[in-house]
Amino acid sequence: MLPRIPSIYRGILTLVGITLLLFMLLMQGNRPDTVRLRRLQIQNEVMGRVQIPDESGMEKSTANIRTTHRTIKETIRHQNIDTRNIVNPHNFSYLKNPVNICSGKDIYMITYIHTSPKNFHKRQTIRSTWGDKRLLEQYKTKIVFVMGRVDDTKVMNKLELENAHYGDIVQEDFLDSYKNLTFKGIAALKWISNYCNNTVFTLKTDDDILVNIFKLVKHLKEIVEFQLGRKNLILCNQWLRMAVLRDKNSKWYIPKEDFSPDYFPPYCSGSAFVLSTDMTSRMYNASLYEKFFWVDDYYITGILPSHIKVKQKRLNEAYILNGRVVYDKLVNDTKNQLMFFHVPKLNTIFSMWRLIKQRLKMHIQEEFTWSPVVSPDTVV
Repeated sequence: MLPRIPSIYRGILTLVGITLLLFMLLMQGNRPDTVRLRRLQIQNEVMGRVQIPDESGMEKSTANIRTTHRTIKETIRHQNIDTRNIVNPHNFSYLKNPVNICSGKDIYMITYIHTSPKNFHKRQTIRSTWGDKRLLEQYKTKIVFVMGRVDDTKVMNKLELENAHYGDIVQEDFLDSYKNLTFKGIAALKWISNYCNNTVFTLKTDDDILVNIFKLVKHLKEIVEFQLGRKNLILCNQWLRMAVLRDKNSKWYIPKEDFSPDYFPPYCSGSAFVLSTDMTSRMYNASLYEKFFWVDDYYITGILPSHIKVKQKRLNEAYILNGRVVYDKLVNDTKNQLMFFHVPKLNTIFSMWRLIKQRLKMHIQEEFTWSPVVSPDTVV
């Protein structure tokens, strides 16, 4: 029979055992996966105020999940994102992701267009006019359409056929709605940061905007690059002291608790704006630390540039946003300074595009002296 251990030794052994148990629990709580899980819980609480898709129809393929996980890791690695203080995570998976559009190519500009899945005719109008692939290739420009999802099976099936033919759709798994337009803007910044950051400029438009692509590229090459360079740029129709609408019957009503000032700080019309592409990754990174706000024009072109201390450059003289007078304004544009037109009617877009091409043919020797030169007989 072994000798009995004195009481004091038993007490010491008990104390040592408790200390080891507490140390093991502490180490378990500090494991990276535990910390990440808690951060994700906090992030989900923050996201709870906005329209998040429900679980119905949310089954994802294994390949899609792998793509999303890889994208998140690439973004964190390349942009040195500090995950500790994220308040606005953008962790939606891709439903459609044309990853190779910009790979290994000399591309001057990437254009992304905000659109809704149901707007087939608007996208086709753009592809047949200023966004024609054959035309854009001459300017080393690529184009994608950015959208969320809808719960209409017929629309989503039709979209599959459209994307199989054109391969130019970026779609994330958030509900495509007016109050989620900010998600669409962030989705574009994120996609360009990961898959098209080898371009010089980034053009954003809505799907009811006509762009004089000839004039725009010429202006960027001959004026903007010469005077402002290729970095830290956001060129746009700048709004100053835009009043915050407090009318509860307005589509744009903003309560005081969401935004207390009566006037917005400077920001851009979201109809169309140009970024130097270095801005896209910086703005996406900034979005992770800026609380979600549903007014996308202000969030994307006001809050995010302010976060990275970049001011908008005014290009107001290049815009006509009044759809009722847009055709007449183009006809009377004797200074040839207009580049962006808000055109509500699709037929008017075709008429205006024909006029723009006619003027190009008349002035091509005078206007386009840089390479490549677009042939007057280019069919678009």
